[in-house]
Amino acid sequence: MTERMTYQELANVPRWPIERTLALPGRVRGNALRNWGVHVRNKFGPRAADEIRAKLGLTAVEMPDEPTKKHWIPISAQIRLVQIAIDDYLGGNPFAFESLFEDTSGAAEKAMVLAGRMAGPAMVLRMAGSYHTGVCDVGTCTPTVEGKTATVIFSGADVFGDPTWRFSQVVGMKTMFTTLKREIKLLEGEALGPRQFAIHMAWGN
Repeated sequence: MTERMTYQELANVPRWPIERTLALPGRVRGNALRNWGVHVRNKFGPRAADEIRAKLGLTAVEMPDEPTKKHWIPISAQIRLVQIAIDDYLGGNPFAFESLFEDTSGAAEKAMVLAGRMAGPAMVLRMAGSYHTGVCDVGTCTPTVEGKTATVIFSGADVFGDPTWRFSQVVGMKTMFTTLKREIKLLEGEALGPRQFAIHMAWGN
């Protein structure tokens, strides 16, 4: 029997050891990280992006401030970016990451928000599978949408078991509902196995 967890509960799940996270196979396209470097410089000072890159062991060429779909970045770096931001710049408060995540949205995502406000979250969620395939080279994402409820299942990759990855994905969904100006009636994560994770959602008007 599996257990559903709120994003607050997911935030309190102990992290994996860094070595385990760093060993995760898989890459994400740079555009999945949005304009992360520009935002952290504006929010935390001109040295912040370089400090984070140094901790990740990546150069500005490998992980620029505004990475594009031409850049491929280790999926472990995406996870460590979240952890470093929380630990070093957000006072250890994982819930402050939500505002940071929302503020880094790019032009394409803002256009999607405008369309989503008109058509509703269902439209955005139905595209989750193709979006995942476009930005990540491991695993699959399968959305099921019925009315104002949806379940998105991530399957077939080790990263889907990482607690920080799970937390950040649920935060991403929470941010989506906030930007689409929809009331969240249900938002829970569910570990279906070591390489499988589901997010269950329901929303109002």
